[in-house]
Amino acid sequence: MQQKFSKHMRAFPSGELLELSGNLGKPADFTWRDYLLMLLKIDAGIEHGLMVQYLYAAYSLGGDQVPEDQRDRVRRWQQTILSIAKEEMGHLMTVQNVITCMGGAVSLDREDYPWDHEFYPFPFELEPLTLDSLAKYVYTEAPLGWGEQESETKALTQAIKQHKEGILKRVMEGKIPPRPDVKSVAALFKVVLEIIKDPARISDDDFHPETFAQQASWGAWARNHGQVSGEDATDELSDGSQPKKPRTCPTTADVIVVPVATRDDVINALEQVAEQGEAAHSSAEKSHFARFLHIYEEFSRHFPENSERQPVHPQAQPARDLPINPSSLGKLKRQDGDMAARNTPIKNKLTCEWASLFDLRYRLLLTYLTHTFRLARGTNPNKGAGTYQALTHRTFGEMYNLKALAEILVRAPLDEPGQPFKPAGPTFQMPYTLELPENAVSCWLQYRDILDASENVRLAIRDLAGNKLTHSEQQYLAAMANADRETERWLETVMEAAKVASAVES
Repeated sequence: MQQKFSKHMRAFPSGELLELSGNLGKPADFTWRDYLLMLLKIDAGIEHGLMVQYLYAAYSLGGDQVPEDQRDRVRRWQQTILSIAKEEMGHLMTVQNVITCMGGAVSLDREDYPWDHEFYPFPFELEPLTLDSLAKYVYTEAPLGWGEQESETKALTQAIKQHKEGILKRVMEGKIPPRPDVKSVAALFKVVLEIIKDPARISDDDFHPETFAQQASWGAWARNHGQVSGEDATDELSDGSQPKKPRTCPTTADVIVVPVATRDDVINALEQVAEQGEAAHSSAEKSHFARFLHIYEEFSRHFPENSERQPVHPQAQPARDLPINPSSLGKLKRQDGDMAARNTPIKNKLTCEWASLFDLRYRLLLTYLTHTFRLARGTNPNKGAGTYQALTHRTFGEMYNLKALAEILVRAPLDEPGQPFKPAGPTFQMPYTLELPENAVSCWLQYRDILDASENVRLAIRDLAGNKLTHSEQQYLAAMANADRETERWLETVMEAAKVASAVES
């Protein structure tokens, strides 16, 4: 965890937080509003980290090694985990809305991998989906006291009873057991809500309803809400009956994005986020906990292990053997507080360039997201899409770019030619900054820098690959180049308008 946060968290309640102390861990040199904003930024980093972990796990699934009779099942797992990652993005956006309403600066930053966090029981790592990683996800998303009371569905109660002991044993005996002093995310939400609900700590004047127009909206970001995203979405962890009006199927992304203006709005939004992550009892909305437990149950049944926890059929697994924390930066030094210090350098030069292109588009996506919070939603006088809508549209475009580049990277060689083939994977390396310049023209200029850098990397890929690029890779690079040229033309128009506006204001 970043030292800039942890040095202020010494008094934060640890453990399962059954009772809250009077000051809720607030240091004496913080006001309640300032303390609340810090806790919200911590949660934002957690949501962001969970999102990329789950994306990496989902991208690892598939490949020629998956038995033919299990491919539909594995595809369904992939859609389920992708849906959870999309919901984590919704959580991240909703927390940004709350931060904006409270007068804070948006925070889409996170630490690079590997890194430790006082509110997360394991080091955040990019790793392929295995029973071990699944056990960590179930353990992390589990509600306090999970299994101590009956769930609304008999199958979920039975699954908890059947697998809880094995999951706990697996994580405790793993290479990196959970932190004994972890401060639970449930405790974090409980403290945040306790602060917000108390007018003596947070006054009505601390909420800024005028920021509502600058916040993320459900209509703009929660696309495909409640829509089945896989052919087999009816296969639920249930007792065989479907809810009359299901909000979340296993392969459906029920994205929560809630703009807020009042205290009640903020409380409602954060309670929705907390409920979706850890609820163990709802039959109408399947929590992340329940969905990961469902995959764990099926994984252990269809891809069994022997008594030494080795796959019975190691060559027939649901996930590719992707590396842990792939990096284009070479060997990273161990950082303070980093329990794992595990990363895998990508040694293949061509794959490194693909990874650089992935990270550039990841930076572009995060910059677009950050910028949308600065712009009011609206339309141009000619009734066309305004800059907010244009940025939103391009953000979704970068999500598709990341998916396409991830598919290339999971098939690309990790090592130099001549070495046994081992796949690489998407790197998700953070940019050096996500801060936006104060000047409007400069904000748009940074996009041109990223697009120009992308063109340089595309040229490097073509030079290194020669005639070895596949037809689909050539088509994809050409399509990206065409889209970037269109974006640059749009940027020229936007920058001219910004210059005129700046001249009028001065």
